[in-house]
Formats: sequence, structure tokens, C-alpha cells
Amino acid sequence: MQRHRKNIFIALLLLAVLVIFFIINKAEANRTLKAKWINDYIEGIDLITSKNKILEIVLKDINYSQWNDKKDSIDLNINKVDLLGDSKEELMMYISFTPKKSIIAVYQEDEEGDYKYLDLVDEFFDIKDIQLISIGSKGKKLIVVREFVDQMLGAFEKGTYIRAYLWENGQFDMVLSLIEDYLAYWNEMWDNPQKLDPLWLKVEEKSTIKWENGPYPVIRVLENQFYYKSKMANIKELPKEDDFQLISSKEVLQTYYWNEKYQHFVLAEGKDIKTGEKVAIIEDLSLNPFQLAGFEQNQYRIKRENGKIETVPKKQITKINNPLRNSEDCFASLVILYIII
Repeated sequence: MQRHRKNIFIALLLLAVLVIFFIINKAEANRTLKAKWINDYIEGIDLITSKNKILEIVLKDINYSQWNDKKDSIDLNINKVDLLGDSKEELMMYISFTPKKSIIAVYQEDEEGDYKYLDLVDEFFDIKDIQLISIGSKGKKLIVVREFVDQMLGAFEKGTYIRAYLWENGQFDMVLSLIEDYLAYWNEMWDNPQKLDPLWLKVEEKSTIKWENGPYPVIRVLENQFYYKSKMANIKELPKEDDFQLISSKEVLQTYYWNEKYQHFVLAEGKDIKTGEKVAIIEDLSLNPFQLAGFEQNQYRIKRENGKIETVPKKQITKINNPLRNSEDCFASLVILYIII
């Protein structure tokens, strides 16, 4: 009898736990941003209260609850824009936590006119500006982010990058990544501790990026790459810029086309000799600036029709041609709408 009661107690306890778990999950699923909070914040009405209410929800959604007690130090920027091509305005939120920590998150309007969390676009270092670009036949918009990454303390490199994201298959995918400028330093003894009279080395890249309108989006990138060595050897600290001398340089011109089939900016289309399938070439790794310093990387980054991205040897891809410019590509217009920040 006592054992029977114990089993009943355990069963009731488990049931209670399940009920509590269900209630918590339902509350989490029903978490919404009220339209009034959003409108008040955008219009500058009671900024502190509306900001705190918004961040209370957003920080939970993006798993940044540890910032709950630091809301006053968070920079919040909200814009209403149709990103998904559904004729509705989503909320695109740019949130800056520190100079080296930012995120972009998107919220979707629900049937009541409030907003629910859709997806995290990505995490970034220092966002310099954001542009929205109409693209494709479905009315979607690219989120184009200009990001500055400073890792001079530790990695001895820094750079500005252009990254573009598009909503596809239930998430925001990165469909373009370009270098606007880049600097990297290292000492020869890091790779070879036995090196006699080691020098400091430097690679640099400065790119001119041109977006072209037309029946299909085109991006032309002129990369100016430079390789330097320090004038003096056996120096422990990073030399000043005047203490480097230019060893070699080159120009690289690359053209990216928007391809509807791959939903990606691509350099070309080729055939994978291992699988026999057509693939998109989205990056030629052999053209990176470290090639000037003798670091060969004869590889492509490719995207398959199923969306999978891989790095493969260049010799694995044959019959390389420019992307097909078929009738569906004619719908892909490129229009810069506005700079958000």
C-alpha cells in the first residue's frame, strides 16, 4: 500500500513538472513585442521605458539575458522594412553591446499587429553602416553590412568587410563576403622559431567595390594587394609603418553575379568532377593577399544546388563558365534603398 502511494506521488510530481514545463514553454512561445513599445521608441516617446520593455524581450530571444542589468549601455536602432517580400514590414534591429560586439535581429508582425522573433541575422564586431538592397524576383531585400574588425591585440590583424544576408529556407544566409580593406602582421619566427634574423612581415589589401545596376546584379571588385618586410631584423615589438618596405604587389579584378538558382553571388559556375553536378564558385581562395608571401591555397569555396557550401581543390572543378543569364535572372534588379546607420 505504501509503495502504491509512493508511485502515485511520483506520478503526480512528474505531471506537475510537465505542466510547469508546458506553461513556461507556452509563455516563451507567446513572447511578443508590443507595437506600442516599438512606435513609442521610434517616435522618441518615453524612450527609456519603451527601450527597457523592448530589450527585456529581445535579450531573452537572442540568448543575451546576461545583459539585462546593462540595458542603459546598449545602443538600440529599429527600422521597419519589408525584408521577406511578403508586403509586410518586419522589424530590423541593430543592437550594439560594446564597440566589438553587435547583432542584427529581425522580428515579424503577427496577426494582432505585434511582433515575434524571427531570426538572428548574425553577430558582428563594429557595424559601420547597413544598406538594404532589393534583389530577385520575390521582392526580398539584402541586408548589406559594413563591418570593422579590429584584432590587433592578439591576432595582429584588422579589416573592413562587406557581408550580405538574404532570407532563404527559414533563415538569413550570408550570400556575399568581400574585403574592403585588410592589414595583417606577423613575425617570421612565429612560423619558424629557429629562423635567423627574423623579420616582421605585412600584407595589405585595399579594394574598390562597384555595385552595378542592370537586368541582373553585378559587383566588380578591384583588389590592390601588397606584401612588405621590415627593414630591420630581430625586433620583438611591431615596427612602425615607416619601418616596412614594399616587396611585391598585384591587382586582382573579380566580378560577382547574382544567381537565382543558387541564391548567392557567384564568380562562376563549374562542374564537380567527383559528383558530376554543377556547382557555383563563390570564392577563389588562391587570390588572397597571403599568396604574395608564399602561402599557396589552391582552393575554391563552392555552393551546391542543395545549399551546402564546401571548400574543394581547384582541380576538382572543371568546365568553368560565367553564371547563366536566363530569363529568371532578368527579374533580379539591384537598387540601393538607403543607409540605415
